[in-house]
Amino acid sequence: MMLLGTLGAAGSALRPPEILCAPFALCSLASRRPRIGFTLPKYQLWHPRRCVSFSPTTAQSPDIIAQHVQAFNGTITKTTKRRKAVSAQPSGDVGATSLPPKSSKKARPSKADRGKADGTANKRSALSEIWVSDKPPVSVLPYKMKDDLFYAAKNAPAGSPDSFWSYSQYRGIGKDGRETTPLVHYCRTRETMESVCKQYFLGESLLGFDLEWCINSMRFQGVRRNVSLIQLASPCRIGLFHVACFRGTGDMVGPSFRKIMEDANITKVGVAIRGDVSRLRKFLDIDSKGLIELSHLYRLVTHSASGDFHLINKKLVPLATQVQQYLRLPLFKGQDVRSSNWMRPLNMAQIKYSASDAYAGLHLYATLEYFRKKLHPRPPTPHHAELGLPIRLADSTELTVEDDDADTIEKTELEHVDVVPPPLAKPLPQKTKATGSSRTPKDSRVEIAEERATRYRAANPNAQASIAQLRAYYMWHEQGLDVQTIAGLLRSPPQRLTTVVYNIVNASRLEGLPIDSDRTREEINSLGTKKNELASQLSS
Repeated sequence: MMLLGTLGAAGSALRPPEILCAPFALCSLASRRPRIGFTLPKYQLWHPRRCVSFSPTTAQSPDIIAQHVQAFNGTITKTTKRRKAVSAQPSGDVGATSLPPKSSKKARPSKADRGKADGTANKRSALSEIWVSDKPPVSVLPYKMKDDLFYAAKNAPAGSPDSFWSYSQYRGIGKDGRETTPLVHYCRTRETMESVCKQYFLGESLLGFDLEWCINSMRFQGVRRNVSLIQLASPCRIGLFHVACFRGTGDMVGPSFRKIMEDANITKVGVAIRGDVSRLRKFLDIDSKGLIELSHLYRLVTHSASGDFHLINKKLVPLATQVQQYLRLPLFKGQDVRSSNWMRPLNMAQIKYSASDAYAGLHLYATLEYFRKKLHPRPPTPHHAELGLPIRLADSTELTVEDDDADTIEKTELEHVDVVPPPLAKPLPQKTKATGSSRTPKDSRVEIAEERATRYRAANPNAQASIAQLRAYYMWHEQGLDVQTIAGLLRSPPQRLTTVVYNIVNASRLEGLPIDSDRTREEINSLGTKKNELASQLSS
C-alpha cells in the first residue's frame, strides 16, 4: 500500500471553463474555437514531506459565472431600492394639504403575507449564495477548502493544471493536532484493501464512491478489466483499491468492503452510481444499498431554489458540471487519463484523477444538503437510488416522472452548459396527488445501459454514436442480451430487429468498440427468417 499526502492541484476539466460557464447562446460559438490541448507537467520524484509540486502561474482566468452573478445581484439590489423609494413616498399629491391619519397604529401584514415574504426572502438568499463563484465553496465537512489555494486556482491560467478543483486543496486537523490534507491509501493487494476498509471506512456513515474500468473491456474478460479500480472517500481519507493488480482468484474484495456496500445505513454517493454498482453486482456479486444519485439531489436543490420545478427529473448531470457550480472550480476530466490503461500500476495523473472524483462526490453531497436545508419550504432528500422511487417536492408531492427516452437524454450534454443565474423563485405548484403514468416504467437493464451510454458520451466529447446506438450496444455487449430481448425491452410493441442490429453495429463502428464474432454467428443462426437480413447487417 502506498500512502499519499498532498499531490498539488488537480488536472483538467471535461470542457474548458468558459464553455461550462457560458450561457447556452454562447456555448455553440465557444465550442467552435480550436481546442488548445495541454499536457500535465512531469512529476517530480517522491518527497516524504513535500510530495509533488508544480510550477506557479500568475495569469488571470476568466470567471463568467461571477459576471452573471454580479449582474443578477445588481438586479436584486436595484429592485429592492426601487421598492424602498416607492414605499417612502407620501400619499397624495406633492404640496397638497394632507389630513392627519385617523389612527397612529401602523398596519401590520397578515400572517400569510409575512410567511410569503419570508419564503421569497429565503429563496432569494439561497439563489444568490448558490450562484456565487468568486468565493470559496461552502465548507460543511471537517476538511475545508483553503482560501489561498482556492484563489490561487481562480487566478491560474484557464486550462492549466493549477486551475482545477482537487482534493489536495482541502485541509483538516489530524490526530496529532496538525493541519493535514486528506490521506490517500493506494492498495494493490486484497489484504491491504481489507485492512484499510475495516480500519478507516467501515465506521463511516457517508462515503464518496466511484469506479474505473478499461474502456474497451468485454464481459468475458473478467473482473480485473471490468472493475479495475474502486474508489471510496471519507472526509479525511481516500481509498484507491486497484483490483486489476490483485492476485489470486475467489473473492477479490474481502468482507469489509462487501459489508460497506451492502449496508443501507452507510450512504454512498456518486454520479451514474447505478451503472457503477451494476458492475459490482455482475462481477463481484455485491448487492449495493444506501446509494444516492447526486444528479437527482442537484436537480432538486437547484431547480427548487429557482422555482423551475419542471426541470426536476432523473436525467444525469455530469460530475464536472456540479463541481463547477457548487464547489466553484472546474474539475479535471481529461480523456487522456480517463481512457488510459487501468490494468497497470497507477501513475500520479491517474491517482489524482481518481482520488479527486470520489472526494468531489463526497463534498458535493454535503454542500447540496446544506443548500437543501436552507430552502423554505424544505424538500426531503431523494430516496436511495436503488429503490427507484419518485423524487419528492417540499409539499409532499411526488414527481411521477420516467427516465427520459434515448433521444431526449442526449440533451443532458447541452443542459449543463446553461449556467446563467435563474430568476427569482416562482411559487410552489398546487399540491396534487401523484397519479400513475400512462407509460410503462423502464426496465432496469434499459436504465443501466442509458446511464452507461450517457457516461461514455460525457467522457468522450467527440463521440459520434448516439445515445440510442450506445444503449443498444451496451445491452447487447455488456449485459449479454440477445437482439430480440433488446427489441422487446426498448419498446412496446417491440422495436424492429434490424433497427437494433443497425444501432449495435454503428456504435461499434463509430467508436471502435469490440464485437464478439462467435456470439454474433450463434445469434444469427437462431433468428430463422431474419437470418440473411441480419447477417448482412452485421457483416457489412
